[in-house]
Amino acid sequence: MRNRFQIAWFAALAAFASPADAATEALIVQVPQISSAAAQQLGEACVAFAAKANTATAVAVVDPAGRLLYFFARQGASATAPKTAELKAVTAARWGRTTSQLMDLVKKGSAESLWFGDFPQPGGVPIIQDGHTLGAIGVAGPGGIDEKCAKEAINAVFGNSVETGRPIGAGAAARDGQGGAAP
Repeated sequence: MRNRFQIAWFAALAAFASPADAATEALIVQVPQISSAAAQQLGEACVAFAAKANTATAVAVVDPAGRLLYFFARQGASATAPKTAELKAVTAARWGRTTSQLMDLVKKGSAESLWFGDFPQPGGVPIIQDGHTLGAIGVAGPGGIDEKCAKEAINAVFGNSVETGRPIGAGAAARDGQGGAAP
């Protein structure tokens, strides 16, 4: 009798401990992201823009997780430009916002949610489609054209098929592609 009670107890526990639809839930998911070819095209478009502006710029393109897909530094780029470009790209990918938007939050004193290692300086631009961050591009160089360079590259490669960030205050609903602003 005791064994049957224990078996019934474990069966009931197992039934309530796991969701009923776990068997139908996908075991492998696909996350939309830019391809290596797109990363290269973005980087080359940004480098071409920087060459026309005659600036010694570094460009980094990352996937949604911040992994480096493309990097190039023009001759004459400062010693800090390569890492700065990568940090800007990673920060933009993490937050789904331009790093200039994050810099505005820092200036207003509302940057409590920024993570250690974020780089809220203009020049990082996320690439978003249907509410999903596909990757980001980070640009570091002189002349204050970093963000313009990134946006020009995104426009050259993707046209109007992607967005380049979410407005401040757009939370989970925007990340899930449902629009609206979080409280």
